[in-house]
Amino acid sequence: MKREFYFAAAICLMVPAQAMADEPFAVTPSGSTEAYFPMEVVETSDHLANQCLDLGWTMISSTDTTVVCEVPMSFGSRLLSALAGPSYATPPRQYFRFNMAGVQGYTRVQATAWQEQQTAFGQTQQTELASENFHNGVMGFFQNVGGIFPPNTQFPNHAAIDVEYEYVEEPREGMLIVTAYEGGVFARAGLQTGDIVHRIAGERIKDENDTSDGLHKAIRENSFEVQYYRGGDRHEVSVPTEFREPIGPLPEREFVNGAAQPVQSTTIVQNQLSVAEELARFAELRDQGVLTEEEFQAQKARLLTPD
Repeated sequence: MKREFYFAAAICLMVPAQAMADEPFAVTPSGSTEAYFPMEVVETSDHLANQCLDLGWTMISSTDTTVVCEVPMSFGSRLLSALAGPSYATPPRQYFRFNMAGVQGYTRVQATAWQEQQTAFGQTQQTELASENFHNGVMGFFQNVGGIFPPNTQFPNHAAIDVEYEYVEEPREGMLIVTAYEGGVFARAGLQTGDIVHRIAGERIKDENDTSDGLHKAIRENSFEVQYYRGGDRHEVSVPTEFREPIGPLPEREFVNGAAQPVQSTTIVQNQLSVAEELARFAELRDQGVLTEEEFQAQKARLLTPD
């Protein structure tokens, strides 16, 4: 699966990770794990329920404003919980709840999670899950299924790289750059689509946690080293440390006969967004069906054509 072009953690499902991987990626103004969806509340509820089922999660309940599902725990997390819990307890089970409310033509979705274990006496023990690992995973999930981060969301803990990527094992294990956006941080440093990133700031890249660690280490200095493969040759380049701009205001949605209309491409991008961010946002709208391929290509040509 392709990852978003800055850094969007996959659903790690509480895998124990190093401290730096637990640094929050997207810091929302409220501090909550939340996103906005450009659709009505009921439609958002159905959308999230289907996305959960597509991931193989078990649907516990679904209403117009709430979706609750059981999320499989990783072996590492299950083992850790078993060691920490009483020997007579049942294996832990993990649940996510998505609460929805309409606001200004959007649906605001907040996520919470908890873990349950049942003792031999039939008592159920509940433990809230509020780790940064959970936050990063769900924020990545939101972004991957069409959510928009809240206005003024900050990105202070990880360097920006401005690429789409996916993890591969062949011909080299690492992070394959699917798209290096023109004018983006990696592109300006000389990295290209098709390169396989081997190390970021000294961190060996194999999965999302490694990427998080590397991008967090990268903010310690004004630049960081990236090792990558192009063809069969290994290269190393110094990349300037930059941060993603805060999220701008939500675009206003138009209403016709009381119904909210899809967000228009002319209002979705804020002036402070970089070319890479604008391209990614238009690509997201295309993938959601708001823009046609022709409209996307026209916007892309406009952005990449000098004034």
